[in-house]
Amino acid sequence: MANNLKDLIENTPAEPAISSAFLERIKDQTTSRDENIRSHFCVYFAAYDPEKRMVFIGRHIKSGLWLFNGGHLDKNETPPEALAREINEEWGSFIKIAEIGAPKLLTITTIDNPIQPCKTHFDLWYFLPFNSKEFHPDPALLATEFHETAWKTFDEARKLIKDRNTLQGISTIEKINR
Repeated sequence: MANNLKDLIENTPAEPAISSAFLERIKDQTTSRDENIRSHFCVYFAAYDPEKRMVFIGRHIKSGLWLFNGGHLDKNETPPEALAREINEEWGSFIKIAEIGAPKLLTITTIDNPIQPCKTHFDLWYFLPFNSKEFHPDPALLATEFHETAWKTFDEARKLIKDRNTLQGISTIEKINR
């Protein structure tokens, strides 16, 4: 798995300092929350409608922030496997790993919440195009993670989002969408 993760990191656009930090972090070979509760890898999956220039975001229950969907890697799980599992857990959708594609962004999130044992997330970002009218995630599953969710235009989302990495995700979507 370490080679798979190293290849993903080396082939994903990121600032050089971020890529270096990711490569340094994988040296201890503990990527999951079960192996290292303070510092671990996560996947974000951002649904966007390329035609309407909208993103699907939600106000997260634990953080209170407007974020994209995502989650932690489980032990012995590759990022694409975590992505497929998390999509099923949060949207109720099964997406084949081969259809997902490679991550398009790397970020590092520092968590300042004293209640949370997580302190650093190494985030791999995946961007999934959908027609917003045909996108129907399971509301009951979404409610386990988010107070509310909605499709927002890029500008509307920027007004709600306070997290720098999530804003960087929107910028990445805009680049993909050109």
